[in-house]
Amino acid sequence: MFGYLRPVKDELKVREYELYKSVYCGLCRHMGKDYGIISRFTLSYDCTMFAMLAISVKNESCSVKKGRCVFNPAKKCLFCDSSADGFKLAGAVSVVMTYYKLYDTIQDSGFFKRMLARFLKLLFRRCYKRAAKQYPDIAENTRLMMESQREAEESDSGIDRSAAPTAELLSALCRELSEDDEKKKLLSHFGYFLGRWIYLTDAADDLEKDIKSGSFNPFKKNLKENTEETMLYCNDVLNMTAAQIVLAYDLLDIGAYKEILDNVVYHGLSFQQKYCLFEKKHSKKCRKKDRDFYPYLSGNKKI
Repeated sequence: MFGYLRPVKDELKVREYELYKSVYCGLCRHMGKDYGIISRFTLSYDCTMFAMLAISVKNESCSVKKGRCVFNPAKKCLFCDSSADGFKLAGAVSVVMTYYKLYDTIQDSGFFKRMLARFLKLLFRRCYKRAAKQYPDIAENTRLMMESQREAEESDSGIDRSAAPTAELLSALCRELSEDDEKKKLLSHFGYFLGRWIYLTDAADDLEKDIKSGSFNPFKKNLKENTEETMLYCNDVLNMTAAQIVLAYDLLDIGAYKEILDNVVYHGLSFQQKYCLFEKKHSKKCRKKDRDFYPYLSGNKKI
């Protein structure tokens, strides 16, 4: 994944932020235990959110314990300790998607990046085999997603066709978090537009770089007279996608980690979107007064 799904720290209470870090560290420990130490390098904010969502939907329990960071033993940390399926699922998703991302890099990149990706792919191969054996559906769905994504890029597809593979993968992953048919529909809708938002945010973030390098980007077909107008167009597309995420999320029955997940959906999406589209190229951080830039994502106002 891309690391866009993260909470806005300033909008979290201290205990909520500590709980979020404990989930992040807990996922890191579970991945090391399940797939080896090398798998920990694939850890991301996106998979941390997926773990919290899975644990919440499945009504699983976790206990927070004190320990030491596996990368820095001198540093004390809190971590969630649990045999919850949410951690196992998130770990498998992280490993499998990283493996196929490396495969994609080998296909598309220059000589040096390609050689580095080949080396890393060999290192991750054992991790991938373990994850694919335990969760064959995740591995197969990811493989199909990558094939569909490549076909879309080779045919120079537009925004909807290009975003569909990632959206459908996230939809399938979220749908399987519940056995209830009604919840499945909501989770499927939520996952689809979340995957679409992630892909399109990454595309908008990389637009200028892709124009210079000649790489594929779905927004190239919609370039305006200047960069500002193009970014405003990208922003409108992402706003419509984010609105669908919020509509589905509001209907979900969220238990554990609700405050943190609320923060990611109502604040984090708009924060990351504004930063990537308007602030990043100026090396500025979003100011607190700007976090309500998209009113319907604030949690306090309606459309």
